[in-house]
Amino acid sequence: MKKILSLIKSVFKGMFEKRVTMLLLSTGLIIISSGLTQNWWVKPLVSVINSSFNLKIEIPEDSIQYGYLIITVIVGGCLIASAFWFYFKTRDKVKKQSMLQIRHSSIESVSYSNIGKDLSDYNIETYEINQTEELKVIDKHNLQHALREQGKIVQRILNRLEGSDDIELAYLGLAHIPLVLLIGYQIADKSNGLFFEWNQDKLVWENIEDGKGIYPALLIEKNELTQSLGESKEVIIKIGITYPIEDTDLRGLGLESLNSYYLYIDPPHRNAIISKEQLHVYKEKFRRLLDEINQKFPQLNRIHLFYSGQTSLAYRLGSAISSRMDAEIKVYNYVKKSFPKYNWAITLRKIGEPIEIKVIKEDSKEDV
Repeated sequence: MKKILSLIKSVFKGMFEKRVTMLLLSTGLIIISSGLTQNWWVKPLVSVINSSFNLKIEIPEDSIQYGYLIITVIVGGCLIASAFWFYFKTRDKVKKQSMLQIRHSSIESVSYSNIGKDLSDYNIETYEINQTEELKVIDKHNLQHALREQGKIVQRILNRLEGSDDIELAYLGLAHIPLVLLIGYQIADKSNGLFFEWNQDKLVWENIEDGKGIYPALLIEKNELTQSLGESKEVIIKIGITYPIEDTDLRGLGLESLNSYYLYIDPPHRNAIISKEQLHVYKEKFRRLLDEINQKFPQLNRIHLFYSGQTSLAYRLGSAISSRMDAEIKVYNYVKKSFPKYNWAITLRKIGEPIEIKVIKEDSKEDV
């Protein structure tokens, strides 16, 4: 019910103020026009007709009523000025829905000045998570520091959202996938969400639109071992949206004997996420897979998650994971030129709980 009331309020928000402004403005313009469009144009028009057609129509005397013209300009001008005064006077009261912007960067620094959506109807509160310096060199110490600082900001966001159902949350991320999934997992669905993806070609943050659009189905491929399914304690989930995730990409992690599930689009490609409905549908497909795994493997205690895709979907997938229902989830980070290709990982934990960090040395299975 609260969501319905909030939606109705957002639809009609500012309608009265806008109508009053337009009424004052249009009335002022009409009054001024009535003063300017007196019979002063009749005399030159009759002269043109007489000369063109050799007629002798009587030319009327000048009929400009200067007093009337002055009055209409003054009255109309006052109404137009009142329209602008009323607009700016009520503007702050009309527009101010709060938006919390999470500006998250850990791969590279990026500007947030160019956002491809008009946000003038919001009071924007920014929460910046910049981990680019810490993660120039990947080791446990730097990851611990980055996670500690990220946790502090996420806690501030949770405190701000507590008890507030009219705050919109926006995520703008160019960050490592484990860190993005962690934020989505910790914040969950505490607020309506907007997502912006960085377009490297246009150098703009593009909004994931509300519309449905046409998008590919999320397919699933299962690789289940026939023996002792119910006794399995660990499984693999791969999600290939931007690029395919091959089994060979997981070499060096010691996971070869595990059952695996692959969610993917065919073919995987860049900028595949185009709508909020698509985010919702993909999230629900992922959630159903988790439910299926929970039922199929009653002794399961760990899921190894590998993801290739945009940060908006990573955030949404993180919000679909339940600390109460699901096994521990370890999220891996991909580095193309390393071996193993997924060379570090973190476990998903709620705020205040210790996060396990795994960093794998080059050319070995040994943890750092």
